[in-house]
Amino acid sequence: MTSVQPVDIVVVGAGTAGLNAALQLARIGKSVVVLERRAQGKSGARWCNGTVPWHFERAGLDAPKPPELRAAGGAAHMVSPTGAHRFTIDPSPIDEVDMRALVERLRSDALAAGVDLRWEVTDVRLSLVRGRPTAVSATVAGEAVRFTTSLVVDAAGLSGVVRSQVPALAAACPAAVASDLCSAQQLVVAITDQDGARRFLEEHEAEPGDAVITVGVAGGYSTVNINVDESLDEVAILTGSLPAGGHATGPDLLKAVRDEHPWMGRTLFGGGGLIPLRRIYDQFTAPGIALVGDAACQVMPGHGSGIGFGLIAGKVLAEAVENARDPGDADVLWRYQAAYLREFGAILAGYDAIRRMSVRLGRAGVEELFASGIFSPALVLPGLEQKLGMLSPAETVAAVRTLGARPHLARIVVPALAAMVTSRMLYASYPRTRSDSALRAWSAAVRRLLPHQDR
Repeated sequence: MTSVQPVDIVVVGAGTAGLNAALQLARIGKSVVVLERRAQGKSGARWCNGTVPWHFERAGLDAPKPPELRAAGGAAHMVSPTGAHRFTIDPSPIDEVDMRALVERLRSDALAAGVDLRWEVTDVRLSLVRGRPTAVSATVAGEAVRFTTSLVVDAAGLSGVVRSQVPALAAACPAAVASDLCSAQQLVVAITDQDGARRFLEEHEAEPGDAVITVGVAGGYSTVNINVDESLDEVAILTGSLPAGGHATGPDLLKAVRDEHPWMGRTLFGGGGLIPLRRIYDQFTAPGIALVGDAACQVMPGHGSGIGFGLIAGKVLAEAVENARDPGDADVLWRYQAAYLREFGAILAGYDAIRRMSVRLGRAGVEELFASGIFSPALVLPGLEQKLGMLSPAETVAAVRTLGARPHLARIVVPALAAMVTSRMLYASYPRTRSDSALRAWSAAVRRLLPHQDR
């Protein structure tokens, strides 16, 4: 017999986005159950990820502390594809955070807030009434369960397993195409030869705790990030690329790094996967359902980090539904959607244009950007901070002169920079209140003014 339980909100997925959504919703007094297909201790990312402090503050969370916080304050040494050109950002704004520890913190905080966590859940199915989810059925440890609910939060990631069951969102939120999928791999490995690690650091004029980031190694949008720990006992390696362009995958790049550097030893922990880089969806709510994290493509496309903006989504959602009698009401959920896009949409859309620019430039074009001085700390730092930056008047004049002498680069770079400016205007005008006609008009302007998005 199926047990039936009423609950205010069902969250599907217990990664960082799902757990923080559950935590923030429980903190405002909602009853919340989380359904996760993996076993306890196995959910979410299992590797280190770069974050910035303001993400945690906006997400309603305390900043990470050691051992969750593994590295902070080191320099970022940016290296061109051939290694011939480089510059340094010191200190880097990026903190390296152990996602395993962050997931555990969120799990513990969610339990303390009264969230009901269910593990090893299969066969998640929605029941719809006039297109709106009203119940979630699943199998938990072999037992059939059914939750009647006002709101389903899809935090199940790239797969779209929940959103695809709701016709309105299945149409509004198509799956990311292959050219928008980043293959990423991150491992923390032991250092077996500290002298070898020191030689690597000396070669790059780096210190233990610094990150050496080579970009454009496998197509314009690709990276190899090597961060030797201050102890010289461990090294963190991050790789990423767009394999759909015929390039090596993240795991392939990481293997090549380890083959090149025999001072890197056994794997301590890590993982990887596919990250959706497409522009954030214009709509990621419908009556009775809201998307957070990768399910909504709330990912920083400039370098593929989805942790911070996914965490923030849960807080913004909680702010929208806090005083609502029906948290799944269409107008209430539109408030979440509009608030999120008006605050963060320009960042995500603007850096999607930069991501597409790097793909078009390719390895040779990225190398030339380094050599010309266009790819500089002033241009890169805002991306690392995950904010929209502006060049100073003097920097703008210098960039215009440099691009004017390189029209083949200007044809690619200038439209991308213009799209970042346009994104500010577009997302500041996202409709505050629910209106299908206003959304259609706004989406048409986005399609006209921003780079083409497949599907």
